[in-house]
Amino acid sequence: MEDGSNSDINNSMTRTSNDTSTGDNNTMDSVVGGRRGESSITDIIAAADDDDVIEIDAGGKIIRALRSTLTLAPDTMFTFMFSGRWEESHKRHNNRVFLDHDPELIEIIINFLRMKKIEDPAIPIRSPKVHIDKKENFEYLLRYFGLTDFFNPSPVFLPLDIGKIDVVQQHQPHVSSVTVTRSDNKIQFSKENISLHFVACKPSLNASSDEGSFWKVTIDEMPEDHNHQWVFLGIIGSLGASYNSQGDPTSYGWSGNSQVWHKGSIGDGDSSWTRFTRGECLHFHLKSNKLTMFSVQKNQKFVIDNINTAVPAYYIHFNLLYAGTKVTLEPLGEDECERMLDHLLNSS
Repeated sequence: MEDGSNSDINNSMTRTSNDTSTGDNNTMDSVVGGRRGESSITDIIAAADDDDVIEIDAGGKIIRALRSTLTLAPDTMFTFMFSGRWEESHKRHNNRVFLDHDPELIEIIINFLRMKKIEDPAIPIRSPKVHIDKKENFEYLLRYFGLTDFFNPSPVFLPLDIGKIDVVQQHQPHVSSVTVTRSDNKIQFSKENISLHFVACKPSLNASSDEGSFWKVTIDEMPEDHNHQWVFLGIIGSLGASYNSQGDPTSYGWSGNSQVWHKGSIGDGDSSWTRFTRGECLHFHLKSNKLTMFSVQKNQKFVIDNINTAVPAYYIHFNLLYAGTKVTLEPLGEDECERMLDHLLNSS
């Protein structure tokens, strides 16, 4: 790939750095203004307005964008190019900045910057998809312009904030509530009688973020009798569900007796799913229309696809049936989140 206009910029920056270090402050003027004394670097930068419309000729395709868009990624070559500081160093064609690169890839870069300008932090813009035939060239171009980290930032895992969780319960008449115990960034739910009991945690999960939502559940205690080791773990889209919440149309998850629940009905889930066991630690992940549960003890993941994304919000959801059942909710650590993502990408 040819260096295009940026070799001149690199050379100009190098010359400027060297000359400045030796005290020749007029050299920058000649780099930017073309002729010594014609315009100072301060004048050039001052004249470079964020609202300037910059015309780019990318391999023959004309692209127009605001300077503020082109300079969105801080401390990158791409931003330096269009900051106004190196205006006279650009190669030009018909008075347009000429970039001797694949026009499709340059347009993808600029369109991504446009979307990042209006990004809602709660719903981060996804990195652009590039045709597999051009993916390697695109990654090379990102490295060349210093944009790799801006386009592909390290995952940011938003931990479950236990301190802000409100517990919602619904149970049969004349039945005591599930006991809720908070300690050390954990919440334990304890069942003291026999009856179906709906428990949900709000606020809602953020399934639309780049990395999705993560949480951890540990089965602390279960009755000795295997026939009484029934508990439901999953998500629900309604905080007004009845005590029989696993049957709610917005409910998805797993329970004992090999039951996999989809829209409140027992479906044809993973045939390898059986039941929860005492001491079992389970890592959950919700992203878009997919709910994943990974059992640390079984070293196995279980997936429910095609979750209804028309439901406005989903919440962590339990249903406890038998006395003596205790489960604990806590955040998933950052290392655990990364391992969970590895399982999602690599496990069959």
